[in-house]
Amino acid sequence: MNPQMNKRHPKKHRLPVWKIVLAVITVMIFLTIAGLATFLKVYKPSVDTDVPPFLVDTVEPDGTMSDTVPVDTSEDPTPENVYVRDTEIVNFLVMGRDKDAWNTDVMMIVNFNMRDGSLSVLQIPRDTYTEVDGMHGRLNTMMKIKRNAAYSEDKSLSQTELLKAGMQGTVEALEKSLCIQIDGYAIVNLEGFRNIIDVIGGVYMDVPYDMDYDDPDQNLYIHLSAGPQTLDGAEAEMFVRFRSGFIQGDIGRVNAQKIFLTALFKQLQTNLTLTTVPQLAEQVVKYVTTDVPLADIIIYAKELLGVDMAKVSMMTLPGKDARATSGAWYYIMHREDTLSVINEYFNVYNLPVTSEMFDPTHAFTDEDFAAFADIYFAEAAGAVVETADKIDEDGLNIPLY
Repeated sequence: MNPQMNKRHPKKHRLPVWKIVLAVITVMIFLTIAGLATFLKVYKPSVDTDVPPFLVDTVEPDGTMSDTVPVDTSEDPTPENVYVRDTEIVNFLVMGRDKDAWNTDVMMIVNFNMRDGSLSVLQIPRDTYTEVDGMHGRLNTMMKIKRNAAYSEDKSLSQTELLKAGMQGTVEALEKSLCIQIDGYAIVNLEGFRNIIDVIGGVYMDVPYDMDYDDPDQNLYIHLSAGPQTLDGAEAEMFVRFRSGFIQGDIGRVNAQKIFLTALFKQLQTNLTLTTVPQLAEQVVKYVTTDVPLADIIIYAKELLGVDMAKVSMMTLPGKDARATSGAWYYIMHREDTLSVINEYFNVYNLPVTSEMFDPTHAFTDEDFAAFADIYFAEAAGAVVETADKIDEDGLNIPLY
């Protein structure tokens, strides 16, 4: 017998299946991380560089409408009278409403300057007077009016589609009257607000006053004790909705919201973890309606978390309370001060918004009612601007009864 035939061939060493699977998963994770890192580095959110909405049809002194000079989006030098968009600065409309209501209790315009890492927040009181589609009333009804108009045109629209139509209509109205380019919107209801606060572990803040208020008609019961504490979602809702003890009513509530927003921003910067981010994203997707693409949200969120609190500016729409002949109270905008605020903090173009362009139809006053007109056309007094680091350190003085 040939001795060579008795030799056994050595067995080939084969990797266990689990090691192969582990290697594949490792490579996939590595590629995912590398892809995400590349995405975060090279992706740029797109913004509208067309003719500014407030320049498309400008009201001339004689009352006629005419097209104005277009925007030059090329890299070549442009004439001094051409509006050029800064693509590193964006504005968003953020609103909040009750789950079952269409009126909005929270309205703010948020400006994010990615070039210098600054954030500006303009809070618009819910009682702000405005004239929308022939209706005179509070600004917090605008979204409802736009939503109802969309329903009248197409009764087959779903609730989500009607909500989006209402938000888009509100965006367009504010763009033309306030001369602010708005790049996206987001609206959240109170249930979503509570859940989001709970997901991030609550918000630690110093409640400045005891807050006690009961309103069975609204199913609203507020009971908070003054002092440093962590507010869960339900308690945070109590804080941001409280207004009955403030001398200035809705303005006091808006100022209290500045305190809360500062604490919330600080909480997000310090307490977001790999565990809470997916949970937060789940709540945002479930409860926040927005037209901002997910890829853009990722980029903005990444940049926002690095913003210094000293570069976060908060302000209320300049104005003053006034009582109508009906007895109802409204908040009337100061025209000149608001225009200054918009040019300094919310203008995304190289040229300023002029007085002729701003609120061309005087939608934020009743010119035939002296009490409103006197406030609207008053001389500039200067807007009050607070930074988040200052609010965090010193709080805000909100007068009580």
